[in-house]
Amino acid sequence: MLTFVQGDTAPAIRSTLHDLDNATEVIDLTDCTVRFQMRKADDRRFTINNTATVVDAEDGTVRYLWGPNDLSVAGEYEVQWQITFPDSRKQTTAETETIRVRRA
Repeated sequence: MLTFVQGDTAPAIRSTLHDLDNATEVIDLTDCTVRFQMRKADDRRFTINNTATVVDAEDGTVRYLWGPNDLSVAGEYEVQWQITFPDSRKQTTAETETIRVRRA
């Protein structure tokens, strides 16, 4: 579990996105867009659903830079990445990651 402090905007959250069928194979993100999605563990609505930055397309590496209010509420959150391929197909990461935002 990753832990961030309430109100912080750094460090960015980073991930390498892997193929669903082969966890050792990264997804080539060339010409793809990726969204970072975050919600409270007990909520169905995303508190964040914003475009992420593709850091290295061939290595499947992405990052999301926190906005000024993204980490304003303490609690546990589930995060996932949604990929949109050039042909408009969408794929969401199979496993969600859990992050904790602790009080300052």
